Amino acid sequence: MARFSTVANDDNTGRVLTYDFKKPTYAATLSINVNAYRTYVEPTVLTGNCTINAVVTNVQEYDELIVILLSDTTSRTVTFGTNFKSTGTIAPAISKSATISFVFDGTNWLETGRAVMA
Repeated sequence: MARFSTVANDDNTGRVLTYDFKKPTYAATLSINVNAYRTYVEPTVLTGNCTINAVVTNVQEYDELIVILLSDTTSRTVTFGTNFKSTGTIAPAISKSATISFVFDGTNWLETGRAVMA
């Protein structure tokens, strides 16, 4: 299934693009299994520090991942572990949110940007 380049008789309408939204329950360690072109992940409110790991079995090169985080009444630190290449941890402020985005390079999720609400 071609997602970017097409040849004669291939679908070039974008119908092959798939989107997903995941809302896992908070846990100290989360494992995210991405299998769509663009996936949004928003764990329930962070009530402690968290490490997020990624399963890359079903991911294709140039897939996108957007993680949306919300702290409770304490600033929480989120670390991106297995199969992530990020610029470091991210810590949403008290009762604030943060987003961080990644693109898959064929091996790892590479950070492309982040925003933290003040």
